[in-house]
Amino acid sequence: MIKKERLYRYFVELIFAITEGSKKMDEDAIEDIFVKVKDHPWGHMLDFRKAYGRKSGKDIEYRFRKLLAACENKGANREYEFLVQILEEVASAIISTKKNKEKAKLVVKQFRLAILLINAQESEPPGVLNFILECRSVFEWGSMFFLQNLLPKRIDGKESPVLLLPPLFGTDFSTRFIRSFLKKQNFHAYKWKLGINLIRAYYLPQLENRLITLYEKHQQKVSLVGWSGGGMLAKVIANRHPDKVGHLITIGSPIWGIDGLQTYIKGLYEILRGQPLSERNEDFNAEIDAVPKVPITCIYTKTDGVVPWRNCIESESLHPDVQNIEVYGSHSGLGANPAVLTVVAYALSQRLEGKKVDKLPPNIEKMMFPLFWQQKMSQFKNR
Repeated sequence: MIKKERLYRYFVELIFAITEGSKKMDEDAIEDIFVKVKDHPWGHMLDFRKAYGRKSGKDIEYRFRKLLAACENKGANREYEFLVQILEEVASAIISTKKNKEKAKLVVKQFRLAILLINAQESEPPGVLNFILECRSVFEWGSMFFLQNLLPKRIDGKESPVLLLPPLFGTDFSTRFIRSFLKKQNFHAYKWKLGINLIRAYYLPQLENRLITLYEKHQQKVSLVGWSGGGMLAKVIANRHPDKVGHLITIGSPIWGIDGLQTYIKGLYEILRGQPLSERNEDFNAEIDAVPKVPITCIYTKTDGVVPWRNCIESESLHPDVQNIEVYGSHSGLGANPAVLTVVAYALSQRLEGKKVDKLPPNIEKMMFPLFWQQKMSQFKNR
C-alpha cells in the first residue's frame, strides 16, 4: 500500500512540475478530469486542482524519472493506463504558451511509451506454493457433487441466454456445474460445443455465429461467461459484438498483458499448439487486450497457481462498468467453486435489473469471499 501511495504522489508531483509554468488552465477541462477521478479508490491522492502555482522543487525530468522508477518497481499494472489518460487530459488543458503545451505533450508521449514497455514485460509466474496447492482442485471438484444441491436458489434469471466457454484444455464438461446452477436459477445456459479449448483464433468465427444465433433466438443480448482461456475468447467476441453481448464474466482469465504472460503450463501449451507463444497472432492479442464496451465482471483468486492473478483483473478506472471480485480457491477448481457459482448467478441477475454489481452478494454467501473478512478485520482493528 505504501508503494501505491508513493507512486500516486510522484504522479501528482509530475503534474505540478508540468503545470507550474502555465499561467492559465482550462478550468472546465480540469473539472471534467475530476469527474473521472472522484470514483477512483485513490482519487483523493490525485487532487492537483489547487496546486497550479505550487513549486515542485524539482524539474520535470527528475519527477518523470521518480515516477517511472516507482512504476517499474511495482511492475506491470493495468491501472497505469488510467494515469496516462489523466496526464493526456491535463496536458490538453494547458492554455498558456505554446512552449509549455509542447513540453507537456512530449512528457505524455514519453510516459505512454514507458508504460507500454513496463506492461509488456514478462510477468512473474504464480508462486511455487500456489502451483503445488493446485492439487486441492481434486477436493473442490469432488465436494461440488454434494454441495451443488445445498447452494441457495434466490435468483430469477428470467430465461435470459448465457453462453459458457471452457478453460484451456477443457471441454463443456468443465462448465457443467456452472451451467447446472444457472439453469436452476432460470437462466438458459448454453454449451460452447467446440470440443477441447486450445485458445485458437479459428474458434472465433464459429463462436460469433453461435452468438448471433442465440441473439436472434432470444431477441435479447447474450451474456458470455468464460473460464481461464475461455474468458480470453469471450473478451474478443465481446469486443467484436458489443451490440449483442449483455455482460462479460471472466473467471481466472488472463485478459491483458498476454505478450509477457508467464505460466507453469506454457511449455505444455506450446507443444500442443505446435508453435511458440511468441508467434501468436498479434491482432488476436490486441483484441484480448482491448476493453469491450459492455459490463464486465472479473472473478479471480490470489492463490491462483496457473495464471498470475493481476492479469485476471480489468482496470475499474479505464471502464466505468467493471467489477473485480476475489474468491478463495485454486485455478483448476474455479469451475467447481461455490463462490464462483454464486457470483456468476448474482452478477448476471444484477445486470438484468440494470444495476452495477456490488463487490459482495447481499446474503450469507458473502462469508465465502476474502473482502468480507478483510472488512471484518478492519472493523476489529478500528475499535
